[in-house]
Amino acid sequence: MSKFDDMIRGLQDTEVPQNVRTRTRETFSKLPDKQEKQVVRDKFWMKYAATAAAVMIVGTGFCYTNPILAAKIPFIGKIFTEVQQIVTFSGTFDDKAEVLNTEGSSEVEIQNPMYIAESDGITITASEVYCDGLSIFLTAEVNMEQGGLDNIAGNLLYLDGSWKIAGDKEEKMMVNNNLEGKVIDDHTFVGMLKLDLDKADVQNGVCDLQLSMIGYDDLDELDAEDISASHKYSAEWNLSVPFTVDTEAAKTIEINKESNGYCLRKIFVSPYQVIAYTDVPYTECEITKEDYAEAVKEKTGSVSGDIGLTYEEYVEEMGKSYATSCTLIYNQNGEMVTPREDIRGRSVYAVQGMDISKLYIYVFDDLDAFGEVYENGMDCDAVNQAVLFAEVDVN
Repeated sequence: MSKFDDMIRGLQDTEVPQNVRTRTRETFSKLPDKQEKQVVRDKFWMKYAATAAAVMIVGTGFCYTNPILAAKIPFIGKIFTEVQQIVTFSGTFDDKAEVLNTEGSSEVEIQNPMYIAESDGITITASEVYCDGLSIFLTAEVNMEQGGLDNIAGNLLYLDGSWKIAGDKEEKMMVNNNLEGKVIDDHTFVGMLKLDLDKADVQNGVCDLQLSMIGYDDLDELDAEDISASHKYSAEWNLSVPFTVDTEAAKTIEINKESNGYCLRKIFVSPYQVIAYTDVPYTECEITKEDYAEAVKEKTGSVSGDIGLTYEEYVEEMGKSYATSCTLIYNQNGEMVTPREDIRGRSVYAVQGMDISKLYIYVFDDLDAFGEVYENGMDCDAVNQAVLFAEVDVN
């Protein structure tokens, strides 16, 4: 099976048009009804597991159960060291991250209860945090009194809930925000969580997390048809984590190159990720107030219900049909920067320790051409089918 086939198989249903899947995901992320959104997550649970299993690597963790004080915990304050080279957005974090504990003692003392939460026999302890300006990278230890983690599949924990930056009015629903890392023992998992900010104007602040579900896939139950084969634990874990934005490690480069109706506006480059912003052509779709009322009724059970979007906001979200846009990026050595997400012109790539001084950016409106370049690299003839190309000096 080809690399491109592997990538496509790991994505969600490819027969669903990208623009439809994109608008659905983004709209659900803004809707406050967590119960129905959980149903959507449940439906695709095993598919996300398959995606994650293709890119995750097994690791380790350590047992911790005290919700206020942690004595002799070897991993708290050191989780980046354990997982930073095996997660998808890998790199050297441990020399930049803020440690969320008391230093200078052989016994680590968690002084602030905001960094730790316990419910139903599961304890989550925030360990370290780093922010490159567009993402918060948070490490945590999860301890489960009931055990079972030795049999985990996919080497990650699924998380559900919401989060926001303190002071913001709106919460963000967690969609594919998983804790990626390694198993220490049957009771303990350590890993890193990546939370993406909307724009790079956030200053130092506090990230408030409200987790409502933790789960994982069991190796013995992967063949089961019912989603209940996954181990899911519903409770409430609240964490408040302060962070400082690293203003020196990342840069935003304005490009504003237009071609064939597409416009590559800018790229964001940090030691851990590259994000490309592209304006994508679209056509208007008429959405009547009757369409809106039907959507409200389907969501809430009543035409007078509240889905968190006014009619005008709903039209803005769902009233445009976007053209296909698939982007590939290569560095000065012709090495592909690992693509991770492409949503409505916002494309995210994992640097994974790659040396970057120059970037070659190709935007495609044809999936076959995109797949051929993905498979064979930037030297193949299919690059000529890109609707937009840009060469960007990073240094």
